[in-house]
Amino acid sequence: MKRAEQLQNLSREHHDSLVMAKRLFEAVEDGSDEALLAAIDKVKNYYEDELEVHFQHEERTIFAPIFKEYKEHIPLAGPLLKEHGAMRLLVPRLSLENAKELLMEFAEILKTHTRVEERELFPIVETLFTEEQLDGVLNFVPLD
Repeated sequence: MKRAEQLQNLSREHHDSLVMAKRLFEAVEDGSDEALLAAIDKVKNYYEDELEVHFQHEERTIFAPIFKEYKEHIPLAGPLLKEHGAMRLLVPRLSLENAKELLMEFAEILKTHTRVEERELFPIVETLFTEEQLDGVLNFVPLD
């Protein structure tokens, strides 16, 4: 699927999210303490190093304009935004005792969330957003 240049970085990050979800499903399937602990560590590092910035990027440059100017798409954007919150809340709760359940939940949310953004949200953004708004997506700088 060809993406607008301004959305290509986020799409590449989405690919990484799908790979992460697959690895988490595999760790849960393995079920060993070693695999689960490694997966917990992987999720926490991924969240801190990449995912939180990715969420902020989307929230400020995509969701904010939708809620402000393209309100007819709030029924799509609202649940996606809530999923950001759900993933944020799952990460600090991860432990070996709940790893199978919470890793599976995190992986499932991450996978379905990413697919909806790629297949439904991004085509809308490409169609509706002005060049200036798309450039805002491309040129996003996270806060420290």
